[in-house]
Amino acid sequence: MKEIKCSVIQDLLPLYVDEVVSDDTKSLVNEHLLTCGSCKNEYEQMEGKLYVPIENKATLFSQFNKRWKRKKWLLIFGSVLTTGLIGCALFSFIFYYTKPIPYNADLFAIEELEDGQLISKYFGESHAGTHMTHPLEVEIGGEMKNISLIYYDETIANSPTRNNLRTYNKIDSEQSALPDSQNVDAIYYGMFDLEKVIIKKEQTWEELLQQMTLIWER
Repeated sequence: MKEIKCSVIQDLLPLYVDEVVSDDTKSLVNEHLLTCGSCKNEYEQMEGKLYVPIENKATLFSQFNKRWKRKKWLLIFGSVLTTGLIGCALFSFIFYYTKPIPYNADLFAIEELEDGQLISKYFGESHAGTHMTHPLEVEIGGEMKNISLIYYDETIANSPTRNNLRTYNKIDSEQSALPDSQNVDAIYYGMFDLEKVIIKKEQTWEELLQQMTLIWER
């Protein structure tokens, strides 16, 4: 029998794989594949089929389901954690973040008692805290004077300025005695950082007092 060329066999392979060839042709191809490794490899590549066993499909679905559940719980936990952090940050901002209350003659007054003690009166609805200093000896206009610094601060939760139309009751007030105030010559109102002036020398007394308001002097 005349040997059949590989090119002919390879042309027949698609039909052979689909089993649409005659019995004679099928026999010829079978005989050739027994002796030709190249054509046999070509046939095996055509014949090969990719399949996933049923049990593997179930395993893959189970793994996917577990991953999705894990991811869902992570998303839920992340959302709860994020919401909690935002809530804590908002709470802290509302109740703990403070800023100075701007000076207003209707809100603040200084009263001198008979013994020379100075009293700071606050007529606002609420405030977060009071900041006062003992008398500080400072040169002002070429003259040494004892001054006290003071300011009140507020948070969003207790802000006396949240209603601009509010009128303040000048009868009821919160009073605070200034420390060692009998020898005080002047009182300045405004936010201050004595560390910047006294220790770090980042600001002079003149620069600080220019930012503050003189609210009382003898």
